[in-house]
Amino acid sequence: MTKACCVPALILTLGLVLPCVVLAQEDAPLAYQASDTEFQWVTSGSDITQITTGLRYTHHNWYGEASIGGLSAFDNRENAFFLGLNLGRRFQLIPRLYLGADVGYRHVIPDGSDDPAIDTDKFFTLEARLKLEIVLGKHLSAFIGVAATNIYQGYSLGSDTVGKESIFFGVGLL
Repeated sequence: MTKACCVPALILTLGLVLPCVVLAQEDAPLAYQASDTEFQWVTSGSDITQITTGLRYTHHNWYGEASIGGLSAFDNRENAFFLGLNLGRRFQLIPRLYLGADVGYRHVIPDGSDDPAIDTDKFFTLEARLKLEIVLGKHLSAFIGVAATNIYQGYSLGSDTVGKESIFFGVGLL
């Protein structure tokens, strides 16, 4: 999928899904009710940022997720360290099942290398994610989702970019 197709596809998906989600949320039985405010430790993996862990703060279904990560980031880069921030909203589909939509930023710092074929410049990513999250218990949830990511090769918005889609998954613990 090209970068030009990612944004319209995301807008179309949100336009089709969100009205259905809002209607489902209004009719959902109140058997399970998430607390208004909660902190959750989340750990996830994907093919761009292979392992990420951090803290998610949720208030009235709006959330922010601050994370750190490591291991190889993408392409031919060696190990990297990265910091991330995602902001989004989750919508209750049925009790214990949520659809989350967020946007995020990752600042990636690759390890140095003596090999000239390995790119060791700093770079950053901007991403949009959709995830399906199921609450398994009072202190545990699991999620899976898709992300459309722009990887900025330099350290400015005008630098070369690479668009990449990925699938991510993870768990959250209270």
